[in-house]
Amino acid sequence: MPTHPQRADSAPDITPDAAERRLTDTLDAKLAELTARGLEVQWIESCRDDLTRLVAEGGEAAIRLDPDPAVDRAWYGEVEIRHTATRDMTWIFVRGEVASGEVSAHVIGPPAA
Repeated sequence: MPTHPQRADSAPDITPDAAERRLTDTLDAKLAELTARGLEVQWIESCRDDLTRLVAEGGEAAIRLDPDPAVDRAWYGEVEIRHTATRDMTWIFVRGEVASGEVSAHVIGPPAA
């Protein structure tokens, strides 16, 4: 799997304020922030624990399977979301942040249990 640059300013959002929020709230806020900065969200990758938390917090509508049974894809809002077994936490991959045009990533830390 290719590696993607992670921005130095994209440390996981695990501040005390973030720890009090639900993962869905934290993810929604980060997606809004990145979009407001003019970045193009490419996809989201989440570990099993985060995917489970997103469904538990947001219900079945939080992560929707593609309506075409021949397509193995899922969506969080309008963004494709993928399971990852190689990373912890939730990663948002964006384009438009790195001068070379490469995809970079922002990490969302889980709220405190």
